[in-house]
Amino acid sequence: MGTAVNRYGTLDILVNNAGMSGASASGEPVHLEDATEAAWDRVLAVNAKGVFLGTKHAIPAMRQAGGGSIINISSIAGLVGGFGPSSGAYGASKGAVRLLTKSTATQYAKDGIRCNSVHPGFIDTPMTERSLSIPATREDRIRRTPLGRIGTPEEIAYGVLYLASDESSFVTGSELVIDGGYTAQ
Repeated sequence: MGTAVNRYGTLDILVNNAGMSGASASGEPVHLEDATEAAWDRVLAVNAKGVFLGTKHAIPAMRQAGGGSIINISSIAGLVGGFGPSSGAYGASKGAVRLLTKSTATQYAKDGIRCNSVHPGFIDTPMTERSLSIPATREDRIRRTPLGRIGTPEEIAYGVLYLASDESSFVTGSELVIDGGYTAQ
């Protein structure tokens, strides 16, 4: 955070976007009963603890600047339980991000710090590349999405841009779901 403040004078926006799936190294699903404690800890460390640490260290700089916007990238797996066989640790971590977002929003609103979460659906990214390259998996995800396609990173970026902007100045503690209608079913 110090680098941003030193270079730009203030820290106004933080996007916590690091994440990893709960799939095995080969991309195969890992059911909860087959997951190791080490794998569980690794997913929670990256997806939940990483958001905690980024937020924790941004708050003092944002408070000093008179406010700011924190945007945490969660997932639809943080909203619904039927995301897939590897969703145990992943869903738990993204659910933690969802509730940490709400806690942060209510605790720091008085400091002018807004905090919101974004919940992407099935998006074509490097993290999903392996699973989406399997034709049956890709077709299943398209079939389960009412808009009938996989989303793009740009569609998520536009939601993040809105939450980072002054146009969302009265938005905090919210969940922006960008999933092609998946969770509307």
